[in-house]
Amino acid sequence: MGVIMQFIQPTQHEKNEWARMANAAYKSYQSEIGHRYSSFSALPGDATIRVDVFDTLQRNYRNWLISNQF
Repeated sequence: MGVIMQFIQPTQHEKNEWARMANAAYKSYQSEIGHRYSSFSALPGDATIRVDVFDTLQRNYRNWLISNQF
């Protein structure tokens, strides 16, 4: 039996927040993080991503919001 992949469609609000985090990462010379969050923030409105990827993005985003660390 194979693994079932689950997908989620990020909201525009989530993508806007990822763009905000990307900008903060670039300003802190964290280009790799900036690139990652910038690319996900630029997804088309109907795009979906795997749930595990979304969860990782959100976990790191929340950590940045709370601690201002990447």
